[in-house]
Amino acid sequence: MTERAPVLLETGDGTIVEVFEWLSAEAIRQAHMNVEVQKMWGEYAEVCDYVPLNQLPESASLFAEFTPLD
Repeated sequence: MTERAPVLLETGDGTIVEVFEWLSAEAIRQAHMNVEVQKMWGEYAEVCDYVPLNQLPESASLFAEFTPLD
């Protein structure tokens, strides 16, 4: 991730969305090959579901409305 702070949002149905920025395509590739990152993602998957953005009802709107979480 870059040093830019992630943005946390909530959808109308209570889904939490985290928006963050990768350093590069190579950083994404390396994360998917890193055992510790895979372990961390596995722990996340035990308590949450990963959902593609286009499956959120808000993504169908030209101006998607989310509630910011501070």
